[in-house]
Amino acid sequence: MPIEIKITKKDLGAERRVAEMLLRVKNLRPALKIIGEIGLTSIQRNFEEGGRPKKWKPLALSTIKQRRRQGKWPGQILVRLGIGGGLLGSITYRTYPSKVVWSARKIYAAIQHFGGKAGRGHKVTIPARAYMLFQREDRTEFEETLRDYVMGR
Repeated sequence: MPIEIKITKKDLGAERRVAEMLLRVKNLRPALKIIGEIGLTSIQRNFEEGGRPKKWKPLALSTIKQRRRQGKWPGQILVRLGIGGGLLGSITYRTYPSKVVWSARKIYAAIQHFGGKAGRGHKVTIPARAYMLFQREDRTEFEETLRDYVMGR
């Protein structure tokens, strides 16, 4: 039995909207740039709050004493130079055709995020202070951004 599809003038608007959606799906970069900014803001908030959803371990007393001598304490963990420098200021994102990648451009970024042994002879233990995390509400916002973009809202 043959299948017949009829398109009337009334249906042409829907056909055009579907074609526009398909074009947007082929070029997600505008939505991914928005997602990149949302993610960057969330990461910055992780620094501001000293860890989310779980607070980071406090600094070692020796580190606090050193910062006091430098006039940089009280302060925030992992934030000495603010957004203009240091680890926080090195975080960026890059968009690709179908993804966003956030990264930190400091040699010590991984040890701060994951924790581990550091220093001369690896005698210092750095606790993990995961700063490159997204919260559940961020993921929801990522999804809404993509959906709104594809739907043309």
